[in-house]
Amino acid sequence: MDEARTVPLDTHYGQHWAANGQLIEADLAAAIQRHALSLKFQPQFDLRTGAGVGVEALARWTLPGGKSVAPSVFIPIAERTGMIHALGAWVLEAACAAVYACSAPGAQLLTLSVNVSALQVNKGFCSVIRECMRHTGFPAKQLELEITESALIGDTELTIECLEQWKELGVQIALDDFGSGYSSLNYLGRLPVDRLKVDQSLVHRMSVDKRSAIVLRSILSLGAELGIDVLAEGVETEQQLQMLTDLGCPRAQGYLLGHPMPARQAQITLSKPWGDRPSPPVHHKRIPIGEYCVQ
Repeated sequence: MDEARTVPLDTHYGQHWAANGQLIEADLAAAIQRHALSLKFQPQFDLRTGAGVGVEALARWTLPGGKSVAPSVFIPIAERTGMIHALGAWVLEAACAAVYACSAPGAQLLTLSVNVSALQVNKGFCSVIRECMRHTGFPAKQLELEITESALIGDTELTIECLEQWKELGVQIALDDFGSGYSSLNYLGRLPVDRLKVDQSLVHRMSVDKRSAIVLRSILSLGAELGIDVLAEGVETEQQLQMLTDLGCPRAQGYLLGHPMPARQAQITLSKPWGDRPSPPVHHKRIPIGEYCVQ
């Protein structure tokens, strides 16, 4: 999950919420009911060719007056109150509808990634996916559902069963924030996962921390051995992009390659090699296994 830098709550509003804990929940419930939240789409690129390969849908909540509430604030509230089910269903359908509407007739749709809360990993979510495909016409094979490693902490067997049912519907599955904490290596061979999304904290540390670089290279090697694609999140500097390319990372997203943007703008950005980057594509210089990528 590659979050945009949203403006935190202003002091007055934040204090008001702190004094009345139910106010933020009521405001969020009203915003969800009115479909007052919005979506932005962050482009994803193939680092081997520079071609646009997909977008990640990111929910945004803007208050009357222009202040934005960060997803790190309102998503946990939605999960704690149970509103995440209504919010998640809306995000899924709205994202599919927006990307489908912006696509040229007859053109191959790019992959659309949508985050799914651990609380949505249940057997009932299959019907949400089916209804979304029926209402929007979006092809299941171009939809990628992202779950975090935290979804495996509870009933892992149930999670695996649910993911297998999702796969039967034709969607792809990505394991988000991979390498950020809880390790799912014991189950990775059993999970029906198509892509590992490397956590941005690991990407940010790799240029200054030799061990982080080695861990990242190991994830890439593991993905290759298991036949699982890998995407690096949070790419913000040319150095990070160069290192990822040298390591042979297949895909990436981040502010360097494209900020979250409206769906139509994302489609235009993805239609150009390397999007709107002012510099030319990086040169490939694969680093052999065994060499450190930071000195």
